[in-house]
Amino acid sequence: MKWFYLISCVVLLQLLSITATVIVDSSPLEKRARKLTGRFLHITDIHLDPKYLEGADPDSLCHRKGRKKYSSVGKYGALHTDCDAPTALVQATFQFLKKNIKNIDFIIYTGDTVRHDRDDNLPLKQSEIMNGHKKIMNFFKSTYDLSQIPLLPTIGNNDGYNHNDVEKNDKIFRTLQTIWKPLKLNLDKTFTAGGYYTHDVIKNKLTVINLNSMYFFEKNDDVSDCDSSSSPGNIQMKWLEGKLKNLAKKKGAHQAYIIGHIPPIDDDGSRLYKDECYKRYFNLLGKYSNVISGHFTGHTNNDNLNAVITTSSTSFTFLAANDKSAIKKTSALNNTPVALFNAPSILPKLNPAFRVYKYNTVKGKYPVGTIRDWDQYFLDLEKANKRRKVNYQVEYKASKLYGTDHFNGKGLGVAILNVASSSTARDNYNKFARVSV
Repeated sequence: MKWFYLISCVVLLQLLSITATVIVDSSPLEKRARKLTGRFLHITDIHLDPKYLEGADPDSLCHRKGRKKYSSVGKYGALHTDCDAPTALVQATFQFLKKNIKNIDFIIYTGDTVRHDRDDNLPLKQSEIMNGHKKIMNFFKSTYDLSQIPLLPTIGNNDGYNHNDVEKNDKIFRTLQTIWKPLKLNLDKTFTAGGYYTHDVIKNKLTVINLNSMYFFEKNDDVSDCDSSSSPGNIQMKWLEGKLKNLAKKKGAHQAYIIGHIPPIDDDGSRLYKDECYKRYFNLLGKYSNVISGHFTGHTNNDNLNAVITTSSTSFTFLAANDKSAIKKTSALNNTPVALFNAPSILPKLNPAFRVYKYNTVKGKYPVGTIRDWDQYFLDLEKANKRRKVNYQVEYKASKLYGTDHFNGKGLGVAILNVASSSTARDNYNKFARVSV
């Protein structure tokens, strides 16, 4: 009998241990013994290229040196070229973050980790893709305590094994599930099948819905449009609506951030999503706008703000912050449903950049998650290369640029109208959209 009790105790302890592990795996911030600061970091499009060579020919994608040394191909990158981010830039960026960007609640990383596969003489290998993801993970781990500050990464069009093409049950999902395991995210069967997941950052108050925008992307030839019932895009769209519908039942007590790599629209307003996916996506954003506190993407390298607006009771489109016609759409902007925040990249196509948002951690005058402000940081790359030193600076403060203290509803409408009605504000917006180059 004593042996029976002893064995029973051992089994019970094992079960308790397993249960405790599951609880910790996806714990929201409130369980992580940290007081919320109301700030989070958004970083995107790193495109780490270990093969970058200072002084190399930009026509070789900065991989090979010629007879001439190119002074424009500096230690930290080559502005306005197709060259990717040198290791020196990525290292210096994370060193700056570690020293200067400390009091944050979580990090959203909207994808594109490795270099572009553009060099016919140096084709990108699967091993390089895996190593690239591991290296960036290590940079994040050495910069922040990820057990206290959650990192929420998403999949970009240069993150898979085939550029622009990601299919259902893609091999990259299990690769990333392994690499991202230390992040203790909800990378369950939904992720291994489709590459998307949800994660609470404030328990029962704010959830990040992390989409695989590759299933909507017009250049992804491996999947069909969302009008096909078997399309991974259609399946993800139904999953997204289910998540939003459940939050809507809580009547404003629980909000969502939607993050992904590719925005539905490009810098010039052209569509980046397949036709049916585009239409259904905007209608979902409009229909469930009451529970969406923000929509965050990267991909384009530019800094853009767009507003989802109504065209009818069941149809929605967007309006860009620098669209002068906004003045004629005052009624639609009186209650703009959702802000589309598109952040500029670390990749030095333009000046490298990242941003730090200020958001509501409790429900008050505005819902939880409402974006109240952000500081946009940028690196003057030419100065950095000349001085051989990286020093990011605040490029602008959003509340000052847009003239509002909240970026949803009427506040977002005010932001759009302020830029549309002022040539000075519009000039500043256009300058910052190009990250001050």
